[in-house]
Amino acid sequence: MIKMYFHAKTTAVTKAMKWLANHDAIFTARDIKKQPLTRDEILYMLSLTEDGTDDLISTRSKAYKALPNSVQDMGMNELVELLQTNPGILKNPIVVDRNKLATGFDLETIREFVPASYRKKELANFFKILNGTKKSLNVSPA
Repeated sequence: MIKMYFHAKTTAVTKAMKWLANHDAIFTARDIKKQPLTRDEILYMLSLTEDGTDDLISTRSKAYKALPNSVQDMGMNELVELLQTNPGILKNPIVVDRNKLATGFDLETIREFVPASYRKKELANFFKILNGTKKSLNVSPA
């Protein structure tokens, strides 16, 4: 099951929701300002990252810039509490499933969350176009 977490309804969040819905992806979306992340959810997200907090935290956000201490100097318990109480420092949206994590809206990374059957159909249609046997795709690219 794909889960999308967001803290503000930005264009990236709207695009990601529409894109997943248009590509047969089953997902849930949750506003983490209204329903904060649990400790386990935060630890799970961190376990899926390649670069730890750098993959999750938006260092350009106003909320991050207002922090009195560096995130890098925090212990795990302090970091988890910070992310629960200040979701605005997180990148937006965060999309996760069993073994993948993506932040923001990027077609290359969000495409990985689409069911394999849909990706195969999309690829087959693409090859038909390349071979001149079909004039247009039945699937939307974005």
